Amino acid sequence: MNHKQLSLLFSICALAFVIVAASGGAASGLPRNSVTSKTIKNGTIQTVDLSANAKRALKATRGTRGVRGPVGPVGPQGVQGPQGPKGDRGDKGDKGDQGDKGDKGDKGDKGEPAFGTFGPIHIENREDTGCGGVEVWAHDDLNRLFTVEAAQDGLGYFVTRYDVNGTFTTVIGAHHPGDCGNTFDSADSGTWNGVWTRKITGDFDYNPDATMPASGTWDDFIAAFFGANATVTDISYEFDYYNDCADHWRDAAYPYPNIVDSGFIGDCP
Repeated sequence: MNHKQLSLLFSICALAFVIVAASGGAASGLPRNSVTSKTIKNGTIQTVDLSANAKRALKATRGTRGVRGPVGPVGPQGVQGPQGPKGDRGDKGDKGDQGDKGDKGDKGDKGEPAFGTFGPIHIENREDTGCGGVEVWAHDDLNRLFTVEAAQDGLGYFVTRYDVNGTFTTVIGAHHPGDCGNTFDSADSGTWNGVWTRKITGDFDYNPDATMPASGTWDDFIAAFFGANATVTDISYEFDYYNDCADHWRDAAYPYPNIVDSGFIGDCP
């Protein structure tokens, strides 16, 4: 018998002795305070009557863990929970490969010219004068347009004529513009452009809804948009000509009548 069992037996005997002594009874010739199985009724001694050592002695040791049972069947799907908060933004991905070049789109409709702009019109075989202002030294092709802007002094309008995308072909035997001592011995070609500004004052009636004249001349434009009685004053002009031999002739006046001529157009070998 180990120490724990002896302690338990001693505690039980002591408790039984107390109970018999309290009852004052005796049986079978035993001393008055003797305790037997007949003097102790079932259920009289309970766990709470035992000492701490006796309780620990009665406590069973834990057995070995049993084998894990099989996995049970999958239960039914639960109700969807509320949406969680938005997560943090992820890192920027790598740049993708460049896509194929798309097809060229259709050409859009031609837009309306800006207010105060008239033209352009195309002019062919225009006579261009040089030395003395009367001799025709070339024939020109060009696009021409006019712009009209109110003068800040409130006394009229500034009209500017633009000659763009111009080309010329020289006249054999005509004098070189800017070098009137020599003449062309061949028909050479080149390019040119020009800007000419005038001021309209006096007795005029500006009509921006007038029709651009097909001739494109100064006289016809002013008569159509301002009337025949308008007063016309030259402000400035500049015309630049270039041939295939890198000759450059500038016929200019700014402000008018301060003439600023330079260079010449000669023969191209």
